[in-house]
Parts: sequence; structure tokens; C-alpha cells
Amino acid sequence: MSTRSRSVGAALLALTLALAACSTTPSPSAQPSASAAASASELPSPSEIVAPGLPFHADPGLYYPTAEVTALARPGQLILYEEIKAPPDARAWFVVHGSTGLDGKPVAVSGIVLAPAAAPAEGGYPVVAWAHGTTGVADSCAPSRAGVDGIPADVSDLVAKGYVVTATDYEGLGTSGVHPYIVGISEGRSVLDSIRAVQGLPEAHAGTEAVVIGHSQGGHAALWSAELAPSYAPGLSLLGAFAASPPTDLVGWETWAFDEAAKGTLDRAQAPLLLFGVWNAVYDASLSFLTNEGRQSALAGRDGCGPPPVSSTPYVRDPAKDPVWHNLLERNSPGLALTGVPITVVSPTGDEAVQYDTQVAGVRVMCGIGDTVELRSVPGGHDASINSPSAWKDVTDWISARFAGVEAVTTCTPGASAAP
Repeated sequence: MSTRSRSVGAALLALTLALAACSTTPSPSAQPSASAAASASELPSPSEIVAPGLPFHADPGLYYPTAEVTALARPGQLILYEEIKAPPDARAWFVVHGSTGLDGKPVAVSGIVLAPAAAPAEGGYPVVAWAHGTTGVADSCAPSRAGVDGIPADVSDLVAKGYVVTATDYEGLGTSGVHPYIVGISEGRSVLDSIRAVQGLPEAHAGTEAVVIGHSQGGHAALWSAELAPSYAPGLSLLGAFAASPPTDLVGWETWAFDEAAKGTLDRAQAPLLLFGVWNAVYDASLSFLTNEGRQSALAGRDGCGPPPVSSTPYVRDPAKDPVWHNLLERNSPGLALTGVPITVVSPTGDEAVQYDTQVAGVRVMCGIGDTVELRSVPGGHDASINSPSAWKDVTDWISARFAGVEAVTTCTPGASAAP
């Protein structure tokens, strides 16, 4: 073992002992307090955990905390950080923070933080939480493995506009355990805790107000972040959620994918296959509705990056008609609880990955429970909701409006559970 490795190992051991000496950790079922991130100040500085100058991800084992540390970490608590190469006039860090896993137990979640290099004249910079789209399920698929390059350039450029950006990898992506792909509670907790954690990183100069933006899987995560915030992070000042091309009505999405696969449009079954393989692991749900090839593809997807390929229809029958799977799909569709913050959903009418009609159906559900939702329908495919200069300008205008306190627009029809 190198001297540097021994230094990091000793620091982690020291943190483990320091954490154990702190106040008793709440039970997993307890709601975390609003001051969970601030309580990290009671501990040794997280920067002491990583040896100065350690090459970024030279050995991932040095960057991720031991099981003993993870078990004691509180939601939103910054466990460790290491400064990495950043764009001009910015600073960037690889971070690991505490969160709550799908099973209710403490987990460690990794990610990247970007901030302006100069401190603000007063107060703190507003925070934009970026929720990324599908990258895969294996640890090597975690965006933070690429450093700042794992964040879209447009998102990184938000720093130049005076925002702190926090970009979570999500639970189990980069850190230990299975990444619960398209599992709303897990995604939402990871995003919310990334916001709380950045407030514990002094050099980032993060303020208390935040918004969440996300695309595809990240759009789903953004919606769940808004939905969970009142109960999971009641002290967090979340001002809104922007969801681009999000899976919303998961039952309808799976039925659409089933129908498309039957027509021979097999690429539209790839993302659902990734979901099936993951949910088989995290929920112990049967894959009997898939063919042998479909099951092999779904399970293989857990070991790679991106949706697994398929050469023939993977279905024996529609999974949305299976009572167990129907219930799981409904449980992970947003719109189960009132959010209390404005939501914007941008849906491309020609979306080839998440059918437009299923996105609209999900918005109707959110309108029906009383959410303030704006549905923006745009021409084009899955990426048209965010990946063009005009689309990105809409995103930045929306972010600016939320922090400026501009009244949010809604397209929900008063007194009706429908959106135009």
C-alpha cells in the first residue's frame, strides 16, 4: 500500500470514529431534520479525508467511504470532497454525501459540484440541482467518473450566470448497491440531499434557495424531488422543478413500449428492459412476462452503461397488465402527493423514447391533485426539450424567473384533472 493510500485510509478511520462519537443517528424511518446538512460542521472537515493532490479517481476505493462511515452518515451530510479540474472562473469538486436508500437505511451518494471561483458580494449563490438522464446502472456509468465532463456543457455554463450547480449520480450509481433506476423515492432523495450537502461545502458559497432541472430519467427525478421535498426535506427552500421529456405515466409508457415492440420498433423497448432488470433486483419482481432473450437482456443491462440491446420482441405479454408490475409502475409515477412548488414539463410531440401522450397523461394526474403545472409541447424528438439553443434559453429563463419570484404559469384547467 502506498503512503498516500495509507493516509486516506487513516483519515477514513478517523472519520468513522468521529462519527461514532457524535449524537445518535435517527432511525431510518425517521424524517431527517432540516438541519441535517448543517450538523456536518460538528465533524472534522471532509477535506481531511482525501490526501491533497490525490489524482481524481486514481483508485475509486479511496474515494468512497467505508460501510461503517456510510451507516452513520445523515441525509444531506457532506462525507468527503476533493477539488477537481474546473472550467475557467469556476471551481469544481467530486463529493460524496449521505442520503436515505430505497430500503430506508443510510447510503452514500456521489456527484459533482460546480461553483463560481469568486465569493459572492453578499449571501450565497442560488443552487441549481441537475438530474441527469439515463447513463446505465453499472458503477462505471456514473457521470462523476468523467469529472466535470460528465455534466452537459450548458449545465456547467450556469456557473457563469452566478449559480452553484450540484449534479448527483443517484443512489447506487458509482457507490455501492444497485442503482434503483426510475425509482422515484430513491432519485428524489438523492437530488434533495445533493442540495443539502452543497450547503455544507464552504468554498462553494451556496445559498439556501434551489431549483431542480432534469432530462429524461432526470425529469422523472426532478418531479419526484418536488413531490418528496415537503416531507423528506421540509426545511429546504425548493422553488420549482423543470422536467424535460420525463417518464410520468409509467403504466402508459410500458404499454406503449410493448405495442411498439410488437410492431418491430425494438429500440423503444430498450429503456424499459433496463428498468425491468433493475426492478427485478430491488423489488424481487418476476420477469415471467419476458421471453428468454428478453430476460437475458434485462439482466445483462444491470452490468453495462445505457439500455441493453434486443434483437426480437422481448415480451410474452404486456407487463402493465401484470398486477404486481402495474402496482410498481403506478407507485413510481409522479403525482401521488401535492408538491407545493411550481412545475414545468416540456414534452416533445415526436418523442421516440417516452411517448408524448404518456407524458401528457402524467401531467393530467399532477393537475388533478392540485399541483401548479405548466405543460409546454414542442416539436421534435426526445432531446428537443432541452438540447437546442432555443430550448436551453427557455430553461435558463425559467431558472431566472423562479429565483426572481416571478409568478409561475399553469396550464392546468381549474377544477378539472386535465391539461391542454
